Amino acid sequence: MQPEKNNWKKLSLPFGTELHEALQLQHHAAQFIALAGRHLLPQVPDDSNTNMEFIPGKNLLAGNPLSNGTRLALDMNNLTLCLPDKNLDFTDILSLAGKTRLQIFREVKEHLSNAGIDTSLLKDELHYTIPQHAVDKGATFILPDKIYFQENTAYRYNAAFILQKIASRYPDVPPVRIWPHHFDTGTFIPVKKNREGNVSVSFGIGLAIPDTIVNEPYFYLSFWSESSAPDMKTLPSPEAGEWITTGWSGGILRLSEILRQTSAGTQAGVADSFFRSGLEILSEIIISP
Repeated sequence: MQPEKNNWKKLSLPFGTELHEALQLQHHAAQFIALAGRHLLPQVPDDSNTNMEFIPGKNLLAGNPLSNGTRLALDMNNLTLCLPDKNLDFTDILSLAGKTRLQIFREVKEHLSNAGIDTSLLKDELHYTIPQHAVDKGATFILPDKIYFQENTAYRYNAAFILQKIASRYPDVPPVRIWPHHFDTGTFIPVKKNREGNVSVSFGIGLAIPDTIVNEPYFYLSFWSESSAPDMKTLPSPEAGEWITTGWSGGILRLSEILRQTSAGTQAGVADSFFRSGLEILSEIIISP
């Protein structure tokens, strides 16, 4: 799938078992990048040493640069780990197909060592858990049809496009990143600061994978305030998506709502309307004196 002129890739597959399985495999594969960030980089309070950058032109999830600038990355369409050079060309490729987690971890360690990285501190341990999969119990990575990886990768492509578009309208927004724990793509918008110069109000924008709140991928819009927050039930409805208060309070735009649109342009328009109108509603209520 090539990006269309508006830089949104048309989505076409309803979210079902095959897509969910491919998404779970991408999530578990990304943990090898998180391991490198966790054990081979200094730990920082927000855990950003474990996060990843999505590189649309290469369909890569790339970790943070390690000691000599090497980055461990995941080709999301093929489920291969690689060590891209400064031009994002692959210098080393490791296929996950037919291998167990332990086999892959050992090979990752070997490949990083061969690239000049001191891997003596690298452990197969993380400080959080993710939903269980058969690969956690010794099963091998069995890859579904590539079309399901491609569709899941299109979610990330579109998230990078729309979130960067929204973020460009505000100052001081951190880069959009993928976080390995919940496997969400997101950033936050600083809105207000207190007398000490710390952020006192912010909005979160992102793409989430299925969870206990929503059983399909969805864009989200959240808020944080050091003081009181508005009653979501009293807010006007956004132009697309909805506000929810069960389990979590914020705005969501479900994949199924996006799929009602039949072109890349109208799909992008729905996502833009969700964020634009939702942010306007929250800004008027939260920021106004």
